[in-house]
Amino acid sequence: MIDILPSAPHVAAFHFTGTLTGEDYDACVAEIETRLSMHPRIAVYTDLTGMTGMSAEAMGKDVRYAIDKFGEYSRFARAAVVTERHWLANVSTFVGKLVPTTELKTFEPDERGAAMTWASQPVPRR
Repeated sequence: MIDILPSAPHVAAFHFTGTLTGEDYDACVAEIETRLSMHPRIAVYTDLTGMTGMSAEAMGKDVRYAIDKFGEYSRFARAAVVTERHWLANVSTFVGKLVPTTELKTFEPDERGAAMTWASQPVPRR
């Protein structure tokens, strides 16, 4: 399940719980694309607390979207990832190193406010 969270206009903010479906993924992409249509660069806040997995459909859509956006990664200025799972924080940090144009930080669940504050900082122009 996906909840789109209130956030600054340049921040796409989500809380995922349970199993992410293809329909959930479509809603996430629609929100991101709306923010990108209004801002040259955005930030993403993702709270993964309570997420148990992704459907095969959602995984396929995730891979396709990542490939489609390959030339536009610099439009994602920063990403805040909230998770209680240390292995997921480590994977997120590793993936963040593969995208040097995006600053990525992981946060514990009790740091949600700090994560949103960090993600909401003004995005530098490139």
